[in-house]
Amino acid sequence: MSSSIPFERYDEEFLSLTEQVTSKLRPLDPSTSYSSSSTALPATAEADIKMANNLLLQADDLLKQMGLEARGVDDPSVKR
Repeated sequence: MSSSIPFERYDEEFLSLTEQVTSKLRPLDPSTSYSSSSTALPATAEADIKMANNLLLQADDLLKQMGLEARGVDDPSVKR
């Protein structure tokens, strides 16, 4: 069971990253914007996009690390 703990942490970290990306991009989505009369992007749009990109890069790195670690596990039930 101790082998599954790192995977649970990966899962938690991935969930956190995806929530952060969503929170950065949601204000930029016109369909979810609270001010439908305004088509202007928020003043923080460029910074939010850069932050979302950095978070996506972190998520990609995390997925690669998860893949490497999963390939190193001998117990097939842990790989699920």
